[in-house]
Amino acid sequence: MSEGQSSIALGYLNIRTIQNLVVLMIKKRLFRFLSFSYYPVFVKPFSTMKFFLSLIALLVYSHLFSKAHSQKKNTASPYAEKGYLTFDLKPMGSQVRPLILRTFVPTLGLPQNDVLQNHSKGQSSPKYSPSSGREATNQYQPIDGIPAAIAVNLGKPLSYVWDTTECRLLYAWTDGFLDMKNYWGDRESGRRKGFGYVPRLYGFVFYKALGKHPLSIDGKSISDLGAPKYVGYSTGSDRLPVYEYETGSSKISIKIQPGSSTQTLRLDFSSKNKEVLEFSSPNTQVEVKSKTAGKLSIVIRPNAGERFSPEEKKEIINEPTQEIGEKLYTSLGCIACHSLDGGKNHGPSLKGSFGSKREFLSAPSLVVNEDYIRESIENPMAKTVKGYLTGMMPPYKLEQAEYDSLILFIKSIR
Repeated sequence: MSEGQSSIALGYLNIRTIQNLVVLMIKKRLFRFLSFSYYPVFVKPFSTMKFFLSLIALLVYSHLFSKAHSQKKNTASPYAEKGYLTFDLKPMGSQVRPLILRTFVPTLGLPQNDVLQNHSKGQSSPKYSPSSGREATNQYQPIDGIPAAIAVNLGKPLSYVWDTTECRLLYAWTDGFLDMKNYWGDRESGRRKGFGYVPRLYGFVFYKALGKHPLSIDGKSISDLGAPKYVGYSTGSDRLPVYEYETGSSKISIKIQPGSSTQTLRLDFSSKNKEVLEFSSPNTQVEVKSKTAGKLSIVIRPNAGERFSPEEKKEIINEPTQEIGEKLYTSLGCIACHSLDGGKNHGPSLKGSFGSKREFLSAPSLVVNEDYIRESIENPMAKTVKGYLTGMMPPYKLEQAEYDSLILFIKSIR
């Protein structure tokens, strides 16, 4: 025991001792008083006065010592003011120092029958009433979360979730990471959420897994080879995790990192048995960078578009402006496919687009106006411009002021 600890313990012992002594003295004095109550009151005036003076002195000493001890305790450690939960509930990494968390994550509505086919499906269960000792009529519903996933953050440019059960990339997003308050707790409550404690995702989701496992080995999807077995991950000099898993007799590794363009992902696969590897996913544009025996490097582009706000209130756009539209053009990833200088990319250039005539694969031609721009953002599959592939752009759910700001910005590109 340290000196500080022993003094505190001694002080506590002294206070308790004094309190016990006072109680004992009161009891003994009261007993004596009752025993000799038939004597006149003036028989022992001096001893009575001495007793009460001693009692007052002990009480004063006890109060002063307790007050000094309390003040010392309040200033002894910063934990007394800040509490023990001092971690950041919204942790962030960086590209030079990625943050890797093994944690629960939200499902984001991923389908169980193909994307999450190896996960057990939770069932509802009746609630229990401690007061009655019986099951209540209401039921607990399964928690909407994925256990034992690996969430990685490289700062605002990229966050993603790798699932150790399916051994595949589940989703990726920008401009945020995970709010761990539900899972880790906070300083006010001192504990995590009792039910539904899955961390909250915040940011802009630009990629979500679709369909069965996208990787094929010698022409067979991993989904057809049985449930994969996760082995673990390692990190190299760039500190990026390289995941390893087994499926059948094959041993696969994958490294995930940002692509060269905004909201793109580069995936590097390798097989120790040097099988032929292929990657295919519904409604997802895949660009093969290199392919050799046992190796495959690809870049995948956005196939989703949904923003999840942080717990703080979102900044309200009182009036749509061109400047806000320009910021959205970058933050939503429009810059990855739509150029501003007339150059052809995966989507039509925005230069001079407003008021121009558009020809479509399976729809009548029209002049680009505000209604068409709004439709193209909300439902890009409705019309596909000739010369471009269908399904390359994900739908976006935005606020009215955000739509209007993007339209103002597009109008300005001449």
